[in-house]
Amino acid sequence: MSNVEKTKVAVVTGGASGIGRCVAEKLLAEGWQVWALDLSQERLARMAQELGAGGRLRTLPCDVADTANVQQAFASLRGETPGIDALVCSAGVVRAGPLAAHAPEDLDFMMAVNIKGTWLCVREALPALRHGASVEDPARVVFLGSVTGMMPKAGSGFYGATKSAVHALASVFAVELASSGITVNAVAPGSVDTPMREQVLAASNVSGYKTYGTSPMGRIARTDDVAGAVLYLLSDAARFVNGAILPVDGGSRAALT
Repeated sequence: MSNVEKTKVAVVTGGASGIGRCVAEKLLAEGWQVWALDLSQERLARMAQELGAGGRLRTLPCDVADTANVQQAFASLRGETPGIDALVCSAGVVRAGPLAAHAPEDLDFMMAVNIKGTWLCVREALPALRHGASVEDPARVVFLGSVTGMMPKAGSGFYGATKSAVHALASVFAVELASSGITVNAVAPGSVDTPMREQVLAASNVSGYKTYGTSPMGRIARTDDVAGAVLYLLSDAARFVNGAILPVDGGSRAALT
C-alpha cells in the first residue's frame, strides 16, 4: 500500500478577494488543491497569475445566487474531481443603512447571495463531500457568518439578519449531515480589514453605519485572523467540532455583553 498522502481538495466561494482569497492562499501553502469560485473572472485571473500555484489552484467563475450557475460550476468540478474534502462558503455581500430606508432590491440581493447562495453551494457540493467521507474522517463545511448575526446593530439590520440565517443553516446542516461524515461550522468575524469594509465605511455618512471599532485587543481583525480560524475547523484538531459558531473578533462581542 502506498504511503503517499492524498492531496486534500477544497472549494472556496468568494475565493478571489478578502477573507476567501486569504483562506485559499493558506490552504495552498499547506499543500491543498483549491478550487476558487468567484463572481469576477478578472479577479480570478489576477489571483491565478499572482499566486503561481499551477494546477493546485483551479478557478471557476460562479454567481452563487444563480441556481443554474452554481449547478453548472459544481458539475464541472465533479467532472474533474469526484470528491472534495472541504467547502468554505465565503461569498457574501452587504448593503448598509436603516431598515426603513432600504429598497426591496437591497434585501433581495443580500438574501440571494448570503443565504440562498450558501444553501445552494452546500446542496450542489454534497455528492463530492460525501465521496470518501466518514464519521472518523469527516469532510468539512465552513460558513462565513458575522458577529452582526449574533448581536444585531443599527445600520446593518438586514445584513445581520442574513448572517443570523447563515448561522442557523450551519446548525441545522450540522445535524442533518453528521451521519454522512460531514461537519458544518461557521466563523463569525467582527470588523475585518477588507475591501468590503472600506466600501461600507465610505458610504457611512449616508447609511448611518457604525463599526464595532477596535476590539479589546486594540485593533480590528486582519483577513489572516479569520482564515486561521477557518483552517482550524478544517484541521484534524477539529474533527469532532460540529455545529459551532466561532466568533473571531478579538473580544468585541464579549465587551458589548
